[in-house]
Amino acid sequence: MSQIGQAKAEVAEIAAGLKKLGPDRVVALSTHKAKELVVELESKTARLMAILEGVPE
Repeated sequence: MSQIGQAKAEVAEIAAGLKKLGPDRVVALSTHKAKELVVELESKTARLMAILEGVPE
C-alpha cells in the first residue's frame, strides 16, 4: 500500500475511534474501554505522523 493509502487508512481508523468517544455515540463506553481507546488512537496518530514525515512536501 502506498504511503498516501496508509495515511488515509489511519485517518479513517482515527475518525472511527473519535466517533466512539463523541457525543453522538451509540453506546457509552466504560472508563476502562475509553482509556484503552485513547491509547489506541494515540498509537494510530503516531503511525500517521511517521507516514507523513516520510512524504515529501
